[in-house]
Amino acid sequence: MAAVTEEFRKPVRTLSYTSGKETDEEALDTNYCDERVQEADGCFFESFTALSWKQENRRLRAQSENDIESEKPPPEEAAAGIKPVAHKFSKKEFELLYIEVLYTIKYKLGKTADDHSPYVDDLYLYARESFDLTHEEHSSLLARASEEKPPILVSNVVVVAAKDLEAKDPNGFSDPYCMLGVVPGRAIEKEAFPELQEEKHEAEEKEPKKTGIRKITGSIRPRSPGKILNWKKKEKPPVTEKTAVRDRLPAKFIKSTSVKHKTLNPVWQEKFRFDCEDICSDVLHLDIWDHDDEHSVADAVKKLNEVQGLIGMGRFFKQVVQSARTNSGNVDDFLGCVNIKMADIPSVGLDKWFTLEARTHKSSVQGQIKLKLQLGTREDRGISEEDNWTDVKEHESLICIFIEHEIKKFGDSSYKWSGELPQPALTILHQHAIQGDITNVQQAMCYWQAYSRKHMEHPFDYGFLLSLLQGLDSTWEASALSRDEVDGSSSSSGAPSSYFTPPPSLTDSLECVATPRLTGLFEESLAESFNLFIEFCLALLRRIRDIFPPGNHAASLKLENLLKCLNTIYNLKVFKKCCPFQKGLHVELTQVVKKGTLEWYEKQNALTKTSIRSEDDVVHGLIELTNILNSDMQKAQHCYNPVFEKVVAVNYQLVTFRQLEKLFTECNEIAPSIEQISNSPELSSMMKDDSNPIGMQIGTNLFELYLALQEFSTFKDSVPASELKSLSIVHFHEWFKGAVNRWLRIAQFKANVRIKKAIELDKVTVVDPQVKHSSSAVDTACCFTQIREFWKQLAWPDTAGSYVFVTKVLDDICNGALFYAEEVHKKLQAAGYYDDSGVFDVTEELCITINNIEQVRRSLKPLPEDLRFSDIYHAVEKQYGKDAGRQCKVALYGVLKSSDEDVINKIKEVIEHVGEKMRQDIGKSVFHLAWAPESVPAEDAVESLLSYLDNNLDTLNKSLLRTNFDRLLSLIWHVVLEEIKKMLETNMGKKPVFYLRLYNALDILKEFFHANEKGLPMQTIMSREYEALQDLLKLHKSETSTLIDMFYMEKLDIQKSTEDSKYGVLTVRVYYNSSSSELCVEILNAKDIIPLDTNGLSDPFVMIELVPIHNFPNCQVQRTKIVKKSLNPLFDETFGL
Repeated sequence: MAAVTEEFRKPVRTLSYTSGKETDEEALDTNYCDERVQEADGCFFESFTALSWKQENRRLRAQSENDIESEKPPPEEAAAGIKPVAHKFSKKEFELLYIEVLYTIKYKLGKTADDHSPYVDDLYLYARESFDLTHEEHSSLLARASEEKPPILVSNVVVVAAKDLEAKDPNGFSDPYCMLGVVPGRAIEKEAFPELQEEKHEAEEKEPKKTGIRKITGSIRPRSPGKILNWKKKEKPPVTEKTAVRDRLPAKFIKSTSVKHKTLNPVWQEKFRFDCEDICSDVLHLDIWDHDDEHSVADAVKKLNEVQGLIGMGRFFKQVVQSARTNSGNVDDFLGCVNIKMADIPSVGLDKWFTLEARTHKSSVQGQIKLKLQLGTREDRGISEEDNWTDVKEHESLICIFIEHEIKKFGDSSYKWSGELPQPALTILHQHAIQGDITNVQQAMCYWQAYSRKHMEHPFDYGFLLSLLQGLDSTWEASALSRDEVDGSSSSSGAPSSYFTPPPSLTDSLECVATPRLTGLFEESLAESFNLFIEFCLALLRRIRDIFPPGNHAASLKLENLLKCLNTIYNLKVFKKCCPFQKGLHVELTQVVKKGTLEWYEKQNALTKTSIRSEDDVVHGLIELTNILNSDMQKAQHCYNPVFEKVVAVNYQLVTFRQLEKLFTECNEIAPSIEQISNSPELSSMMKDDSNPIGMQIGTNLFELYLALQEFSTFKDSVPASELKSLSIVHFHEWFKGAVNRWLRIAQFKANVRIKKAIELDKVTVVDPQVKHSSSAVDTACCFTQIREFWKQLAWPDTAGSYVFVTKVLDDICNGALFYAEEVHKKLQAAGYYDDSGVFDVTEELCITINNIEQVRRSLKPLPEDLRFSDIYHAVEKQYGKDAGRQCKVALYGVLKSSDEDVINKIKEVIEHVGEKMRQDIGKSVFHLAWAPESVPAEDAVESLLSYLDNNLDTLNKSLLRTNFDRLLSLIWHVVLEEIKKMLETNMGKKPVFYLRLYNALDILKEFFHANEKGLPMQTIMSREYEALQDLLKLHKSETSTLIDMFYMEKLDIQKSTEDSKYGVLTVRVYYNSSSSELCVEILNAKDIIPLDTNGLSDPFVMIELVPIHNFPNCQVQRTKIVKKSLNPLFDETFGL
């Protein structure tokens, strides 16, 4: 105060307490409560509010377990799936299969695609290791394989299309067809075509280094029409029994395609099959001709029946030409030819465009032809050539043996194996396929069947199995060669025909590949393979929680690829044909998820039940089971459902929730059990008894169960809105109505116990200058927060129905706040605060006590938002109408407002007592102010009052919250006004200087309390009480003449504000006459004058004067004439003043 003493002597002084003091928005930290206060009610509130933390910790713990599982290897699945009976080879079957492998290696066909042939010894070694045979066993079986009859070599040819051919017809097109055949080697050619040597002499000189059929013939048809070749002049070799089968060959050595009319880019897609004598020297020759008439080279081919021996092949070609020329004068035009050495065809086949060649260098041809060439063999095994079922099954068995061998070599988990076989195995399988004439489709089938069967013993990567399925589908769409087509025998009439039609489905392809009997076998085999794999996968999915644990990256990838495999199988055309009555994948998966969920639930339900079924055991078991279900649904939502939705469009979460909800609510009779426990009177009494832990435990467990069920019910969001009504879990909150009612009744009792304990333990000390409350306020507000949090955790689903409970929650908190204020008052009374005796001193302890009540009052502010007032009365309005909604709103806010006012009144009671305690000292200072010597100015006379106020207000400012300080400041201002007014009223008739000092002091005090807008606002300071006192002092401090002036000015103001005319109206005109220096007043007339005589009229006249008289002492009073008996007189007189 010493530093600001001089400030008091200035005309305007402000409060020193205002420095830096503008706001007091201090928030209570309600997260911590005194443990001794918590123990007062047995930690009643903490036991409930901690339930949400318990739930969250459980989720975090589950997430941590998932993280631990993420890098672990996936669980073994072989034990979970079905175990089909594996085919075991007998010793004889095993040896025969090995002999077949050795036979395949011994008679290996074609060259490799990169012109590199693998060593045969390497293939033998790999085969022996795969079959796990000793060197002696291998040698013995190899000898037996060498005794087998060599296979017959065949060439499969597909004439696909030609392009850019030469136009031979006048219409600018040609009518092309192909004639093709396999021509023997050079030595046989010279013996077969002696007549053609001269004709080829010119061509040989031009192309001396070229070999093959072009060097000998140039084309199948001779150039010179003059030379007629007749093979009948040559004597046929004798036919014996030994040559009857081998040498009498069907007329297949030259074949022709169909004729494509009027085109230069024909498409045939026709297949042919030729036997070969020597693959190293034989040549495939093909001519393209333009068909000109009905008797052509093609017709000659049709009329020939058979030819004996390969030597007769040459005569056969010559007869074709001769027959064509003798039947017609027109000859087909030559369009080009190609010669392909059989030795140049790789084992994987050839599919390319070949440029057409001329017969001689003088010939002019153009264009290309596309051919597909494939080598193969056939054996004379006494069965139909179309029947390759044995070869196919052998092929599948070989793949299985090689797989088993590679898995043993791999030495790690089979799912890590890429699934790829080494090059020796692929070479053996490839040779076996082409020698057994196994088509690409059949090979894809064998690979799938072998790997899918072995997968059930040694689980593979589902991604690899998916690639096999995709390969099967793409191979089928690409359409492999079929055996009956490549066999290509013509009809008896020799009519050219096209055998190749792209198959629309695998079954169609199988019908081309084999006889109807074989078609059924292939379908049955594929159907069995698909069904076994599907059954295996569905068995795994029934145990999805064990086999594919969520969080395990490897298991999640396996699950996704497994579902992709199933989805691919069900979309395959071959599957739809082989398994036409199979249920849809969506139905199968839905059923297996339901079955798996049922089995899993029954197991979990059995584990959570105990033999002794007390109420606590029942509730605890339901909590444990519900938490297990919640954890499972979390996994379903975040781990399984995205995969199922993405791959197979199955809502795993929805199927699982429906099943679990039905099982949980029906099997456990949960609703009756909870309602019975919640409404138990014994439970209520036990919960009130702090010494009985059983009641507290059951009550806590009930709400832990509520929170668990609440979490479980959130998964209903995936259920369609139309199905929600059928779910029992939707109404789970209704099972707990009795428990909630009991809890809220007990909560108020427990809250009062806690508040009493908090006040009892309250230690009013200032630890920090910024802390303006004590522990009891924190403990009480913390209790209210826990009640609010409890209700927020309940998140009552029925918003309109929650009105009853919210009202009770509101009552509990508001009554608790008022109870706290009353208890504080009692404590102050016990401490002698309200006693009149003793010296009063404003202490920090008193200020903090006042602040405590204010802090508790502030804890009520968040209630409308926390308890969702708006949502509740809007829900009530929507359900019951506007009137009900309005009443609900009024009731909720009415309870809160009433409680707030009650607490504020308690604060005011304490503050008013502070003001009353200060009144005596303030009165003394006002007395000294009023009776100071006349020579002392008001600024100095008011010094003692300002000093007293400044000292006390400074202490109050440092200790009180701003809200409380403003309340107290306003009260002290009121006390100051009352004391000045009291001084005025008790000292009437004093000199004006007495009142002038009070008037000036009041103005100084006004600025002091306003404190440059940092104190009380002017609106509060300039109250009616202040204005009345100011006006009264203003009158008393004024001289008589001033008062008279004030009187007339007041009357003038009254006249200006008067609106009614109950005394009538007088019309006057006033103006100043400058020439005569007079004020001229014209009295014109009056109307509606009140009657004053008995006759109901009056005798009016007007008096004119200037007032106040002390200002116009020489101005006489003037008057108008009297107008008799009139209420509306006319005067019309002028006066000069």
